[in-house]
Amino acid sequence: MPQSIHLPGLNGLRAIAALSVMWGHTFQSDFGDWGVEGFRLPAVADGVTLFFVISGFLITYLLLHEQGQSRTVSIPKFYMRRILRIWPIYYIYLLIAVFATSTWHDTNIWYYCFFSANIPFVLSVGIWPIVHYWSLGVEEQFYLFWPWLAKLTKGKTKRLLTIAVIVCVAWLVCKWGIYLVYGTNTAYRFFAVTRFDCMMIGAIGAILYFMKSKLFTNILMNRTLGFVSFLLLLFSLTWIDVIPAPIRPQLIAILSIVCIASQLKSPIINLENRVCDFVGKISYGIYVIHPLLIFGFSSLYKGGSIQLPTAVVPILIYCIITAATILIAWLSYKFFESPFLQLKNRFAIVHSQNTMK
Repeated sequence: MPQSIHLPGLNGLRAIAALSVMWGHTFQSDFGDWGVEGFRLPAVADGVTLFFVISGFLITYLLLHEQGQSRTVSIPKFYMRRILRIWPIYYIYLLIAVFATSTWHDTNIWYYCFFSANIPFVLSVGIWPIVHYWSLGVEEQFYLFWPWLAKLTKGKTKRLLTIAVIVCVAWLVCKWGIYLVYGTNTAYRFFAVTRFDCMMIGAIGAILYFMKSKLFTNILMNRTLGFVSFLLLLFSLTWIDVIPAPIRPQLIAILSIVCIASQLKSPIINLENRVCDFVGKISYGIYVIHPLLIFGFSSLYKGGSIQLPTAVVPILIYCIITAATILIAWLSYKFFESPFLQLKNRFAIVHSQNTMK
């Protein structure tokens, strides 16, 4: 029986990340043209970075526990777990989206088939109904090397911490070096989009937590710091524009890891509740399917003859998109993803308990 680990509040943060991305895309013309002016809901300015940090934290923490329990990391089982979690809905939505929008003939489609969507995104030639797949490509590429490094360190946590810091710093040095010399060219965009540094910030937090480091337990888990970080993260749309663009993801990543840490020990704002748990559980589905729903509903609205007061329309749009996306993501989770998740658990050495007890 695999060891079961539940990290409180993590699903709540996943819920915030998913809703932030969905709401941020609702009135973007790349996803749907409603013909009306929208407004911004309070949300994380960069929900994708929050997702990256959560992934880096959780994956690393589970790898460390696996290493501690079995004295190694099973690479085949790791990849089977990732395949069974990520691939089914990824490819189903990919097929539905490209055929529904007649974009299947685009030559860039092969990047999306092989988890390299960050490359066309860097080049600004993405396929719009699946353009958000760039972040899933980044995560899958991170998984190509990180479990191997965890395995090769043979349970020596300080060595893994050193590697994580080196990778993070090296990525930032390359990004900033290119930015200072050449500005925002293609090479800079590659490092800015492929945010291994943000995932490494999550990994560093997980290693410190696993080691019971005083930096993590005494500082990052501080209730007041966590409360302030949570408010800054949740209302980051109001202040993020004054921060230089090259450091925005790293700042969001640091706030994210503080929020994760604070949720692990009596937080002032507790995300360990049924609503957050439910939305967080289906957050992957929300992230994957929402662009096509925005496109579909916006096309129906703009092509219809319904006339509503201007002030009411954006509120209704947000409500409809949110409700429809959550409903379909739940149906997907319950009837399509769950069998794969049950199969995935057979390859678990350390089991991540996805929901509250």
